[in-house]
Amino acid sequence: MTFDSLTFAVFLAFVFAAYWLTPGWTVRKVLLLVTSYVFYAFWNPFFVALLVATTAFDWLMGRALARTEAVRMRKLMLAGSIAVNLGALGFFKYAQFFADTAVDLARTVGVTFQPMDLGILLPVGISFYTFESVSYVIDVYRRKVPPSRSFLDYGLYVTFFPHLVAGPILRYGDFSPQCVVPKRFAEARIGLGAALLMIGLTLKVAFADLVFAPVSDKVFGAGTLSVADAWIGAASFSFQVYCDFAGYSLCAIGTALMFGFRFPSNFESPFGSIGIAELWTRWHISLSSWLRDYVFLPLGGYRNGRGRGAVNVMITFVLCGLWHGAAWTYVVWGAVNGAFIVAERIVRDRVWDFTRTRSPLLPWLLAFATFGLFTLAVVFFRAQSLGHAGQVLLAMAGAGSSATGPVLTVQEATLALVLGACVLVAHRLSVNVKGWDWLDDVHPAFATALLACATFAIVSSPGLGPAFIYFQF
Repeated sequence: MTFDSLTFAVFLAFVFAAYWLTPGWTVRKVLLLVTSYVFYAFWNPFFVALLVATTAFDWLMGRALARTEAVRMRKLMLAGSIAVNLGALGFFKYAQFFADTAVDLARTVGVTFQPMDLGILLPVGISFYTFESVSYVIDVYRRKVPPSRSFLDYGLYVTFFPHLVAGPILRYGDFSPQCVVPKRFAEARIGLGAALLMIGLTLKVAFADLVFAPVSDKVFGAGTLSVADAWIGAASFSFQVYCDFAGYSLCAIGTALMFGFRFPSNFESPFGSIGIAELWTRWHISLSSWLRDYVFLPLGGYRNGRGRGAVNVMITFVLCGLWHGAAWTYVVWGAVNGAFIVAERIVRDRVWDFTRTRSPLLPWLLAFATFGLFTLAVVFFRAQSLGHAGQVLLAMAGAGSSATGPVLTVQEATLALVLGACVLVAHRLSVNVKGWDWLDDVHPAFATALLACATFAIVSSPGLGPAFIYFQF
């Protein structure tokens, strides 16, 4: 069940009506928890048991941590909880990857094994809800948040259906206060939530699926590429993954608002950024802030000098890449982003702090250059293998095999370039805009246009098109 399906439209209408017609606050939360499990069961009902088990384990572990004062025991309990959570994630997501890597390594020393197909299915959303559970246990251990006394509230924090499958990655300290005060229909931001849902659907279906995905698929599926085709295809994937994932995030945020819950913003005009470091403060914010708080800073950040700080950046981004997928292409993608940030910091510290320019034109040029670097890195994210990524990058540099002819038609290339340019300009113009509260004051004509786009999105994509990209993570 995806946000752009008629099935979800029916599901949302039923849950929305039942929720607001139910008088008791506790009963409403039970309703949301049960329907969230139903929502997850549409993907694979057998993994609901895993979700319930890990949720119960971490809830009990949080309460046990709060009751324990012995430092050594608390550390052991924290380590055990993290080991269980990451162990489950590692088994389902990385067991096949490590098995394949072991076979490849053995082959390099002359030992041949048959490839092993472990047949392990990946539970949808496990990367997201695992990070939420880990952050909760760590925050309880640090005594930043009190342990949840209510399994209902903690279960809703982990499984609330708008964010369950692909985020945003919530923090318990932000979500739990929202479970205390009963929601009132008159005070809920239902109109704003519906508008965000409409915008999200439009980004996903009208932009990502209908414009950018066909172009990137065509280019990355071709044998030889011209420089123009390679760059347009890679840039189209950059726009595709943004429209796809930002669209999902807006659908999640908007849906939650319709029930009176507020989720944090997950994208804030990332392609208006000056530098890769700034871009990562605006791109998948819930993940980048999670990695900062639970990986980079515990490693020491920049507290122990620039050299150690650069190592910490690389470790963090390699793990970021590995989190995205069990393949070396994702690992290299993370490492490339980390290397860009390290190089950028060296330039800013020793050569030129380009973020402090007063020129009105230079920030635009730097934002476009930043997008170019992002696009170079994203080739590894999209490519089928490291070799395939190398071929595309060589074509982008004009050093690849001679293309026999253009891969893209003039119409495909023009539409992708024009729409992509509109996204870049919109991001640069809105780089200082935070949140979406400004939508409350939009002109009725604009709201009508959004409704028309959302209707088109739902009708044209009855759940049979490509799923949201981040569902595989």
